[in-house]
Amino acid sequence: MGQGWPNVRGRQEMLAEALDIINLLWRGGYRSYQGKYLQVEDARVFDLPATLPVIAVAAGGTDAAGLAATHGGGLFATEPRPDLVAAYQDKGGTGPKYAEIAMAWAPDVDSAAREAHRTFRWALSGWKVMTELPNPANFDAASRNVRVEDVQEKFACGPDPEPYLDAVKTYAEAGFDHLVAVNAGPDPDGFMDFFAEQIKPRS
Repeated sequence: MGQGWPNVRGRQEMLAEALDIINLLWRGGYRSYQGKYLQVEDARVFDLPATLPVIAVAAGGTDAAGLAATHGGGLFATEPRPDLVAAYQDKGGTGPKYAEIAMAWAPDVDSAAREAHRTFRWALSGWKVMTELPNPANFDAASRNVRVEDVQEKFACGPDPEPYLDAVKTYAEAGFDHLVAVNAGPDPDGFMDFFAEQIKPRS
């Protein structure tokens, strides 16, 4: 506790060990594990499901995408980067490739962008910055200079379906086959109706 934030290599090594343990326990029976960071002695999952869930590993770089292939069951990203998909597949990854697309629906562009700025402006910092921020105060400081206009440039905002469809196309062309729409706008119900009526039928 309180010993500092590990560097990216250390965090990835810890994640790999955690995934090793999960996969070991999913084989059934009592299991032990001795790693550099993590240890388990005589652990067991007593009620394993008939079908094991897919563990999608989040990746902001190609090393993490490779880790998703070797230790996870899928890839998860927040940027439309073909290099992440390529790194995942090059390391033998065959599972689903998820991507989160931030959107902000509202009846007008301004209110959509303002709400996205209030709740999601930190996302504009980029993955390399976000992975090094240890707490909410740091996220707030890192995004302090992000303007509403900056959010509007990066997010699909407002009532026009075309920017949303363009975003979906960009991620699909990057190689992602499971797209997760997250609404940063002020009206979740309105977004669901908009998505069902104007985005899903055309995606």
